[in-house]
Amino acid sequence: MITAEKWIDMQENLLIEDICTLVRIPSVSEKTENVEMPFGKNCLEAIKKACEISERMGFQSYNHENYCASMLWKGEREAEIGIFGHADVVPAGTGWSGDPFCPVVKDGIIIGRGTSDNKGSFLAALYAVWYLKEAGWKPKHSIRFWFGCNEEAGMEDIEYYAAHYKEPVFSLVPDVNFPVCNGEKGVLELDMSRILISRVLKGFESGIMSNAVPADASAELKTSEDEAEKLSQNGAVVERMESGMYKVSVKGIAAHAAFPENSESAEVKLAKLLLDCEVLDPEGCALMEMITKCFSDYYGAGLGVPYEDALSGKLTHVGGIARYDGTVFRQNINIRYNVTAEYDIMIEAIRARAAQFGFVLDQIRDSKPCFTDPESPVIKALLNSCNSHLKMQLAPFVMGGGTYARKLKHAVGFGPGIPNKEKRFGDERGGAHQPDEYVEIAHLKQAFLIYADALQKIDQLDF
Repeated sequence: MITAEKWIDMQENLLIEDICTLVRIPSVSEKTENVEMPFGKNCLEAIKKACEISERMGFQSYNHENYCASMLWKGEREAEIGIFGHADVVPAGTGWSGDPFCPVVKDGIIIGRGTSDNKGSFLAALYAVWYLKEAGWKPKHSIRFWFGCNEEAGMEDIEYYAAHYKEPVFSLVPDVNFPVCNGEKGVLELDMSRILISRVLKGFESGIMSNAVPADASAELKTSEDEAEKLSQNGAVVERMESGMYKVSVKGIAAHAAFPENSESAEVKLAKLLLDCEVLDPEGCALMEMITKCFSDYYGAGLGVPYEDALSGKLTHVGGIARYDGTVFRQNINIRYNVTAEYDIMIEAIRARAAQFGFVLDQIRDSKPCFTDPESPVIKALLNSCNSHLKMQLAPFVMGGGTYARKLKHAVGFGPGIPNKEKRFGDERGGAHQPDEYVEIAHLKQAFLIYADALQKIDQLDF
């Protein structure tokens, strides 16, 4: 039997080709009323293409009413081990060195939106299943590989599947770092608003989605040329509009809302600039003060919930999207809260903090935290497989990111990210949800080996 190392070396070019094929599909999830494509044409195309790839490998694929799709490899038992990946991506945003949906392969990496999150990642796991089949391995459990297309925008795809189909007895979600993510913080998304009319601040805009630190922000001001020049001299890009109006723009450093460290919120940067330059009236100042006081830190203090626990660390929060039309200021907030947090107490504290600035909470969307005992046999088996291949002594962890694991009864995040890897482009580019997102080909091949080994180990367990 050919070794896994030799096999993946032989398949490397095909793996790269499959990743690029999926990345070329701009599968940003868009909710529609069309039952034929509930998350948009591109997302439907992406899951169909994922099914084509699995069929080429010799697996049977299934379309689940266009919400999602899967392939099934029948084992000795009906009980399934699941692997859950998503083919949708976040919007490209700005700052790319090329077309985000025209993947570039160079210097051992693949650059493009979705290469890491999550198209390259789930293909590494799918190739591991393919290898095991080609190598003649006979699984005891059936293996279900599942492709979603609404992970980044609500996870209605997996909620639909869980409501209409039987879940696997245990599932892996290849959407995190190794070794094992045995828990996820709760994800709380809030919308708050305030009616306020300013004679100077006529518009404000930042962010493109809730779960990312905004990289761009702009404001429209009715002000003088001297005031506009002051803003320009302090680092803003100022564009003259009609009738004494000016557009003022700044750039920040984007990051995933669950991992805001080393980022810079463009929203906060612009609010501080407008306040420091003293170009606003009291009404405009009130709105900018809300931004600076609520979102200058990432760990809950600005919202009155500076929580921390031993199991999951610190609560994190970011102002994801803000819009002001001259009458109503609308602010979206994305919070990743601790597995031990008391939800009702947290909500009331945030509601009281919003009221201090004249804001009211309009909508609350909550996804509860999940947690698996790190001493369980399956966690130990996954940890053993990972550490033996990486030659590290890593421990399970709880994270702030939200994956499909939180929507399943028994699931954990498992790779393919390699901990403490060097960042090719620094902190501002290259990561998930950032411009020039990329994946290391060597890391995917290493993850492939771990997945192939881990699947064989956990298939021996009784769930």
